[in-house]
Amino acid sequence: MNTWDARTYQPWRDPRVWGGALLVGGVLLAGLWVALAFLGKAGGPAAALPARVTVIPAPTATPAPPTTPTPAGATATPLAPPPPLPGSLGVGVFVQIRGTGGDGLRVRTQPGLGAPIVFLAKEGEVFHILAGPRQADGYTWWRLTANGAPERTGWAVSNYLSVLPTPPVPPPSPTPTP
Repeated sequence: MNTWDARTYQPWRDPRVWGGALLVGGVLLAGLWVALAFLGKAGGPAAALPARVTVIPAPTATPAPPTTPTPAGATATPLAPPPPLPGSLGVGVFVQIRGTGGDGLRVRTQPGLGAPIVFLAKEGEVFHILAGPRQADGYTWWRLTANGAPERTGWAVSNYLSVLPTPPVPPPSPTPTP
């Protein structure tokens, strides 16, 4: 019976050691060959592209329009603001609270995040815009009121206001003829 003796074992003469070494070496060579095949394609010199140069002329001074002197004692007549465009926020428009994720919208006594909260407007609630816009704390604010509830009036951030279409005015009913 053959017994294995660590003192007399010579690994360079064992065919299993040589077979394992050849297998590992072959795998490393194959990996190197694959890596070089892929890198050789991407690492080659790039084709030279022609350069495109766009010349932008220097700006010129814009002449100021002539000013007409205002007669002494004359005052400027303030113009009424134009009506809001359809689908945009403006005084007289109906809006709905949207985008709060169900948390509601804090309506305040005046524009600004530090102003006291009057009430919490619920998601989907409809309001009428009374005044605005005003800028405060990086937001645009509008004064809102709930129809039929004057105690539910205050300032709200425009980010959560969605314009509702104006309800059409019903045509007058025809008068019966005798």
